[in-house]
Amino acid sequence: MRKIRNPNVTEMKRIVWLMWPMLLVWCTACQRGYRTAAYEAEGDTLQIEPDTLAEEPDDEVEEGRMDENFDDFLFSFIHSRRLQRERVVYPLPRTESNGETETLNRLDCKREFSFLENDFYTVFYGSTRQIDEQKQQSHERVEVEHILLDSLWMGIYSFERRDGHWLLTAIHNQDLRQGELTDFLTFYARFSSDSTFQQRSIAQPLRFSMLDSDDNNEYIEGTIDASQWASFGAEMPQGEITNIRYGQTYNPRRVVMQKCGQANGMQELFTFEKRPAGWRLVAYDN
Repeated sequence: MRKIRNPNVTEMKRIVWLMWPMLLVWCTACQRGYRTAAYEAEGDTLQIEPDTLAEEPDDEVEEGRMDENFDDFLFSFIHSRRLQRERVVYPLPRTESNGETETLNRLDCKREFSFLENDFYTVFYGSTRQIDEQKQQSHERVEVEHILLDSLWMGIYSFERRDGHWLLTAIHNQDLRQGELTDFLTFYARFSSDSTFQQRSIAQPLRFSMLDSDDNNEYIEGTIDASQWASFGAEMPQGEITNIRYGQTYNPRRVVMQKCGQANGMQELFTFEKRPAGWRLVAYDN
């Protein structure tokens, strides 16, 4: 019995065979488009800002170590936008020197803490012994002070450790003349900016201690005449400085200013004493 071909079926097969290459190309393009869209979507959800990538803690263990030492936390905080988002308690109270308080629901931390991005920062102590004591103590509350010597103004940022994590909990702005270091900082504002006044405010003689350039394990100690101070080339912080209050107390007649390098870890100590004629720089250690 002879089979009779259906002309419509034959025609449909011919059309399918002609269209198959086109269908294959279209499916491949769709698959590529799907992958591209998926990668783009994944990139949107995983995008990390390049300037913060290196500073983010690798894991919870690393972040825990950072919280053990406030200085380590503060360095990470000012460089990591993620920490700036996560480590601020909102609503954040900001109190002015007149007692008025406003609450902030958002804080531009990068702008607020730009003063800590200088090459160095300063910390004030009542004695050199307090510097070593601070390193050995565990702190639960620390205040970072932003001091503007020219305008006699100070911004205070209060940090607290809660459940093992450092958090910014309050900001307080005040007149510099209301603080515990008012007398000294009023003197230092002029000392750091007036070279003639600075020369008159150096003890005679001035004690010094510094690393031997030929042997980094040895120190050179001695005294110099006040007129030789300029040859030491010590740069006095001026204008905008900082203070970190770990809980140290201050002696009304003695202040030690520690100048710390941000990148190189170098330290300079300037010891001031108040004498009958006024404040004097009495010792320099590098």
